[in-house]
Amino acid sequence: MAKHRKERDSWGEWSLSDKNVYDWSSEEEEPDGRARPIQVLLVKDDHTFELDEVALSRILLAEEVRDREVVAISVAGAFRKGKSFLMDFMLRYMYKQASEDWLGDADEPLTGFSWRGGSERETTGIQVWSEVFLVDKPDGRKVAVLLMDTQGTFDSQSTLRDSATVFALSTMISSMQVYNISQNVQEDDLQHLQVTNTARYLMRAEERERVPIIRHTHHLY
Repeated sequence: MAKHRKERDSWGEWSLSDKNVYDWSSEEEEPDGRARPIQVLLVKDDHTFELDEVALSRILLAEEVRDREVVAISVAGAFRKGKSFLMDFMLRYMYKQASEDWLGDADEPLTGFSWRGGSERETTGIQVWSEVFLVDKPDGRKVAVLLMDTQGTFDSQSTLRDSATVFALSTMISSMQVYNISQNVQEDDLQHLQVTNTARYLMRAEERERVPIIRHTHHLY
């Protein structure tokens, strides 16, 4: 369900206003109507993956979103290195885009995607923010901006295949992806990127093989 928020003026080359901000909510899952992270890709105990098509459809098929181009922005990288923390600053920017001091005060609570200190992973699979932001491009067109948080790679509970799959999927569907690295770039960071890029290449090759079949099927209807 689309909900309106306080009007925001344009800032720079992009603008975000009251009528251009929508969030999906249901009485069952969001009783207070607040935007929140929605799990769309689940990693199961047997290391298989499940797409929650219903949750994703409710976000992307909302009336004001369904016919627009989607810009998916994601953050990926090693676990426990601040991906969700960085994503929450992106959320803050989107909500306060009209303000030059969008960073806020140093003691202002950082809310949005769940994050915490420690050595245990926080995000699993892929989550998207339930509120989609409609942004004006310089040419006047509006695009739907979707913020996406991903499971950290190579934690103690995941296999190499788990990490490569999540990274490859997020890379394939993102319009822009931030590869989050703490401190200096290490050799293993590049190795991780190579593994996931190889997985992405293989997945795209498999997808290309299926395209003729899909196109042929469409002609039957």
